[in-house]
Amino acid sequence: MSAPNQQSGSADDTDKSVAQEARAWVVRLTSGTATQDEARALAAWRIDPEHDAAFRAAAGLWKQAGHALAGPARVPVTRGVPHEISRRRMLRRVAAGGVASASIAAAGATLALRWPALSATYRTGTGEIRTVALAGGLRIELDAETALDAHLDDLRQDFVLHAGSVAVTIPTGRAAVALGVGEARLVTEPGQPAEFIVRCKPREGLSGWVGGVDAEMSCLSGSVTIVPASGTPATRLTAGQEIRIGQGAGGVHPIDIAQAAAWRRGLLVFRDTPLSEVVDDLNRYRPGRIVLGSSAAAARRVTGIFHLARPDEALSSIRTALALSEVRLGERLVILR
Repeated sequence: MSAPNQQSGSADDTDKSVAQEARAWVVRLTSGTATQDEARALAAWRIDPEHDAAFRAAAGLWKQAGHALAGPARVPVTRGVPHEISRRRMLRRVAAGGVASASIAAAGATLALRWPALSATYRTGTGEIRTVALAGGLRIELDAETALDAHLDDLRQDFVLHAGSVAVTIPTGRAAVALGVGEARLVTEPGQPAEFIVRCKPREGLSGWVGGVDAEMSCLSGSVTIVPASGTPATRLTAGQEIRIGQGAGGVHPIDIAQAAAWRRGLLVFRDTPLSEVVDDLNRYRPGRIVLGSSAAAARRVTGIFHLARPDEALSSIRTALALSEVRLGERLVILR
């Protein structure tokens, strides 16, 4: 029997070490306590292609675990057990599944924020809306949980949206403003007034875990030009028009301007909106997490006007209107089915 190949063994050890480091980075970034210095350190670590591949693999495994844990709770068939005991077991299973789902969801949200957002020029937290007034009358309003980078000088008026939503108001005589989100880019006309809103969220699937985003770009006044990706034809939007980029992308379609900009007035307006999207919005204004425990609940539709400052009131109204059941674990975690 020949001696083991020491060089091969050393390579295997190195691979295991890199994989362990990658998993450690994923855990750290999804802990909710990652710092800007750690985000920069991770970015530097991922410059090595081997490290980057290991990190992507670890993120993929983390997401697959989330899908498995977020599946519908199954209650085993029991014989000779009183109905009340079975019901208690079912609630415990639902609660346990909710905890797992909420943990994965929170982890996903944290990882999706990514390191560029951690060091963004302008940031807002949960429930925070902020207005930034810049030179020349340019005004930017940031919705809750938003991260926006700015590159402003005599030659450049560029912004990059990493997460959340922004409303931008450009006065007459202002130089052209450009805003990038993912691969897409929005550009205004030089000297012309305009007002627009850009929203983005992590893309579904592994792509979203490694930086992919979907976006909605809405023109409220004036006109803007949208380039969905490098090398693709540009599209011009005028007041009252919107275009989606990424998953669910389509052509230009009309929007209700008042509804699109409602968050700037402290309101959330929903018109026949899937509950999954409603919950995504409420989670940006409410500490903790709301989790949907079934695909049937996620598909329910919501119509109503709610105050951003009272997200729990909105939650209660929606739960009652849709006749949903609720399990609360502490003050912050809510599971709807």
